[in-house]
Amino acid sequence: MTTPSTPDTESVSAPDEFPAQYDFATNEPAIYARWQAAGVFTANTARSSRLGGDRAPYVIVMPPPNVTAILHVGHGLNGAVQDVLMRWARMKGQEALWVPGTDHAGIATQNVVEKQLAAEGKTREDLGREQFVERTRAFVAETGGVILQQLKSIGASADWTRTAYTFSPELSGAVREAFVRLFEKGLIYRGHRVIHWCPRCLTSLSDEEAEPTETTGALYHISYVLQDDPSRIITVATTRPETMLGDVAVAVNPEDERYQDLIGKNVILPILNIPIPVIADDYADPAFGTGVVKITPAHDANDFDVGRRHGLPTPVVIDEHGNLGEVMDAVGRVPAHLIGVERFRARKQIVKLLEAAGRLEKRETHLHNVRHCYRCDTVVEPRLSDQWFVRMQSLATPALDAVRTGHVRILPERWVGVYESWMTNIRDWNISRQIWWGHRVPVWYCSSCDAPNNVIASRTDLASCPQCGGDVRQDTDVLDTWFSSGLWPLSTLGWPDENAPDLKAFYPTDVLVTAPEILFFWVARMIMFGFEFKGETPFHTVYLHGTARDTQGRKMSKSLGNGIDPMDVVNRYGADALRYTLIAGMGLGADVFLDPADLDKSFATGRNFATKLWNIGRFLLKNVGDGEVTSFGPGLALNRADEWILDKLDTAIRESDRALGPLRPEGKQWRNDELTAGLRLNDFAETARRFVWNELADVYLEAIKTRLLTPGDDQQVARSVLVHVFDQALRLLHPIVPFVSEALWARLPGHVEGTFLATASWPAARAEAAASPRVGEFEMLMEVAGALRTVRSKYNVPPSQEIAASIVTSAGNRGVLTEESVLINRLTKATIAFVDTAPAGDASNMVLSGGTELIVPLEGLIDVRKECARLESELKNLEKQLTALEGRLSNPGFVERAPAAIIDAERAKLGEWSTRRDLLRARFEALCATG
Repeated sequence: MTTPSTPDTESVSAPDEFPAQYDFATNEPAIYARWQAAGVFTANTARSSRLGGDRAPYVIVMPPPNVTAILHVGHGLNGAVQDVLMRWARMKGQEALWVPGTDHAGIATQNVVEKQLAAEGKTREDLGREQFVERTRAFVAETGGVILQQLKSIGASADWTRTAYTFSPELSGAVREAFVRLFEKGLIYRGHRVIHWCPRCLTSLSDEEAEPTETTGALYHISYVLQDDPSRIITVATTRPETMLGDVAVAVNPEDERYQDLIGKNVILPILNIPIPVIADDYADPAFGTGVVKITPAHDANDFDVGRRHGLPTPVVIDEHGNLGEVMDAVGRVPAHLIGVERFRARKQIVKLLEAAGRLEKRETHLHNVRHCYRCDTVVEPRLSDQWFVRMQSLATPALDAVRTGHVRILPERWVGVYESWMTNIRDWNISRQIWWGHRVPVWYCSSCDAPNNVIASRTDLASCPQCGGDVRQDTDVLDTWFSSGLWPLSTLGWPDENAPDLKAFYPTDVLVTAPEILFFWVARMIMFGFEFKGETPFHTVYLHGTARDTQGRKMSKSLGNGIDPMDVVNRYGADALRYTLIAGMGLGADVFLDPADLDKSFATGRNFATKLWNIGRFLLKNVGDGEVTSFGPGLALNRADEWILDKLDTAIRESDRALGPLRPEGKQWRNDELTAGLRLNDFAETARRFVWNELADVYLEAIKTRLLTPGDDQQVARSVLVHVFDQALRLLHPIVPFVSEALWARLPGHVEGTFLATASWPAARAEAAASPRVGEFEMLMEVAGALRTVRSKYNVPPSQEIAASIVTSAGNRGVLTEESVLINRLTKATIAFVDTAPAGDASNMVLSGGTELIVPLEGLIDVRKECARLESELKNLEKQLTALEGRLSNPGFVERAPAAIIDAERAKLGEWSTRRDLLRARFEALCATG
């Protein structure tokens, strides 16, 4: 057996004893420790072809989990996908680098620490900014990074020597550099605009962080009286009557003939009884509602734009805590009894006031989207505020073009349209947050000199004004966490140092693996920053995997209590069981469905496969024996079974390569026919499973048992082919089930101490050529054997009972079947005789490929009368059960009360039982019908 040369390290060679059961609890941590000690996961810049080395780099940056996060099944799924790709690339001879790390997670981490303080009866204000930041830093140092250790437990082959952290001094320097560059180009500015505000987190949010949720609320129709003619009213509909205290106008469309004579006049604002103007603006849609909209510039982004066009005032009537108040330019706007009242309570009180004044015309149920904070789920408040923004249009253009021209591909392809929609309708990005944990905005203000607008953006902390030496104060806001995350592919590799070895050797990276919900939050911003700061995309492929869901289709989450702890799965069944289940069950972009109430059922696929693979290896290697194995290669006297399994191996390798796809585009961009190629990991898993389980174990191993036990040259050929094929199968499987495959590979005859499957070369199929006729002959043998097994199963013939079969076939097939009659008998316990025509009498007849006919007489094989009675009884019992099940499913009381999962299970059962009934009926009629 050929194994690659790797650095000397502690041996992974197997002990003499071969346990009957695979001990994953002992093997997995031991194997992982050996990989790490040998530096298997550590990339070498000198080997990168970009620095003159002999290996093309293949790089993935890990989506950085929150530094205080604990591994959940979504992380497990994401990590498993990345690790499959990394292990595959490493075995393909790439200089593979998987950059791990964590995110400081501004709002999320601050919320955790603030909850701790609340439990102590304190607030962050009690500590002050510096002490609070230090306490948060200490909390992160104590609890952070647990998730990275957990990722090691599932086999993540990341380069831990390069572990990054968004709040480290190095990456913080990159954040400062990016901010200052954008500021100096005029792409970052301070804006006075309506933004999304979280009254719980007390910070602004970007458009993407304020997540819309479909909500059933109320639409209130309010009448506004014309000032100079109280007999005339116009009706305005709103979902937020509490904001009417900030109304400064009502708008109608200039083309709406119904209101032409009202434009320029005043109406009376209910409750406050003050006049506000009727203005003409295209924002008012004549076809929607009454065609009249109230304008509240300080509490609605669209109204703010209208207000700017018409020079309207902007009274702020809701404070940062979500309570009503005369916050800014709002003197006399809020009745005394409503000041300090929480906004939703105030809504009810205002509705009562409108009813009392006769100004509420009607209230109707209304389905609409209400934005919620993505961190705490609080209803977001649109609020006028001074914030830092990034001008996005010029940044978005190259990022959009990159996808349209094939420089970046997004898989599944259905997300391309979503990406394009976001990028073509992009708005300026609010990057400032009113919290304390995070990268503080690197801007200082000097009140003593004529610095431009008294604002100084600096790469280093300032103690005094660089122009006049006067005192300066730093902006109190911190940057949106996604700003630092957007730099992740750059900053983790050493940017802004253009001479950083890692940046030169490994940028741009290759594949970005993440969930679709952060396609714009994170992915789009990385692409934009890649073009802005390096002039090219940071990766060529975006792989958006599905979501882990429970059996009711709900996304797994802590709040729903339907999550699965991957560490529980690892502790019960091993990491390979977790990985195989997730990968095999995940089509491209498809969700994975698991039952948190039944881990045995959810992870049976992976557990059974790992167990089966160990058992195959144990049986195979015990039958190979301890003697030296002849090296596999040309010159071996192969028989039909050998040629067949080698052909199946070539097929499995080619199918695996197609499923995984090209490592990268041939040039700078993907060809049209490559845009959707590869990354079908479930297809890859099934191909590898089918080969090792169905073809190697079920067929080839059975076919060569006698040869393995019979001394001689043919025994050596069988041993050589078997070891070679199993070695190649383990290489195919390694990216998916790295631990058990490594453990078995170390036990192969000829294994060299200090070498690892993790760094072995990826299998290569032999050059394609016309298949040997002997491969087709063996396929024919297997079809005959399968047909004989079907007869035995169909008629419940005991395994010990011999079957006599007749075959009508060509002379060529007769010769092959005669030569392999011993094998057929051992596989099926059947003897065959060749006839020219099918004999008369009750028999099971099958027509096989090429016109071969297989006839198995039933007389003497089974008691036909007894078999007919059994089939009839089984059919009657099944009919009775089906009638009861159909009655249950047609009962409205059952269908309406039973959980959806139960209904689905019963309907599936109905389908299965109906199919079985049809098969039993056909079998009964074929065997037992008379006349």
